[in-house]
Amino acid sequence: MATHSGDQKLFTADAIYQSSPRLRAAILFFLHDLPGKLVRNTLGKHLYYADGHFFQKTGQQITEYPYLHVEGSPLPLHFNELIHAMVLHGDIEVIPRMQEQILDGKKVMVLAGMSFQTLKPYASVFTREEEKVLKQTANLLGGDISIETRYFPNLYQVYTGTGLYETIPFMQFPEGKRPHLSWKAWAQKMFQLRWQ
Repeated sequence: MATHSGDQKLFTADAIYQSSPRLRAAILFFLHDLPGKLVRNTLGKHLYYADGHFFQKTGQQITEYPYLHVEGSPLPLHFNELIHAMVLHGDIEVIPRMQEQILDGKKVMVLAGMSFQTLKPYASVFTREEEKVLKQTANLLGGDISIETRYFPNLYQVYTGTGLYETIPFMQFPEGKRPHLSWKAWAQKMFQLRWQ
């Protein structure tokens, strides 16, 4: 059985860091544009919706990374390793979110999640069109993922229909076609994507 040293593991994180300048820049863009609003899942969804929206228009992704359907969110492949490397390189820091709760009649502070904060200024590596899609995604969602089905219904349907830990496929709009939603009557939460 082969063993791995800590140096080899750090090399892997550093290799992911060095090979992902566009994904790192997109992460820094969203953290700079929406300070204190993004946790792991919401950051992953902002990245996914920006990439998916751009792919639908152009057939190319902004970050150049495939996405996996993990619990609660689509995330770019090697996302956790990249976040780890960005912390090590001083690009971002992880901020624990504490929340007061009452347990057995006593007030206690519990960990309610983690948010990310950028430590480096955002420097664009994107074209004007790519940057426009990143800004649109940040403006539309603003860190509030509860409205994702309103603005990105087709991307939401594709990602939720993909099995856990499977790669989420992107699709380009058919020429001259646009998606529209057909709402199911019960609870108005289920929808079906159709092409006009």
